Amino acid sequence: MIIEAAFYKLSDYFQSIESPRELYESQLSFIFAVAIFQEFQQRGFSYLLPYIQVDRPYPNRSRKADIFVKLPKTKLPAEILRRWAASGVCEENWIEVKFFGGAERKDSQEPKTQNLGKVLEALLRLKFYVEEGGKYLLLVFSRPPEYYLPDREYLSDLLRDGENSIKVNLSEERKTVISSINDDDLRALVLEREVEFRLRTNSIRPIPVKGLLTPTEPKLSERRENSPPKDEPMYHFYLIRILEP
Repeated sequence: MIIEAAFYKLSDYFQSIESPRELYESQLSFIFAVAIFQEFQQRGFSYLLPYIQVDRPYPNRSRKADIFVKLPKTKLPAEILRRWAASGVCEENWIEVKFFGGAERKDSQEPKTQNLGKVLEALLRLKFYVEEGGKYLLLVFSRPPEYYLPDREYLSDLLRDGENSIKVNLSEERKTVISSINDDDLRALVLEREVEFRLRTNSIRPIPVKGLLTPTEPKLSERRENSPPKDEPMYHFYLIRILEP
């Protein structure tokens, strides 16, 4: 499948990032869009570049998806269309991207419930704002997910490889989670509801990323006492597809 194949190339792309500690969510969206294009290119369809869009508004909404990929039926050979359709490739694909990383914080300072709200908002948009097509959420963490997210049973299922079903009861979540859903229409739609998702999750094993340029290690005499050099980021990648129409 096209999106999934591009996902598994991300670990290679991350090895060429100049300064991984300065990565931003918008850069991750761009990198994934490039990975999707190169997947098309390797299959001989480089002319599909204009059909990969960033910040595409959802149908009849002002809110935007991070990446939108359309496969124009009139521009692809019939045999390719049949083969791709049989493997689960959709004509329209909506992709949300969430990156959790950046400056190091103490565990007590990481806004875990707000981070959970951002993840739920992305999933809920895909479920309720798109009637059909491919619905994907790309999650990348620069540390283990539990560093950024609170302890929830459904999060363990969300991040487990394979097909899973999860239920999220918004009436049981903290106010900080609900308030972190910035989309007022979406928040009103799901408030006090239990929402069920049928999902398929793919992951890439954690990989360290040093970057092309790394700062020169200070001399031992120049280091602060009891301050070991920082470890390189260890990235965790998850691609979650909502399976129900």
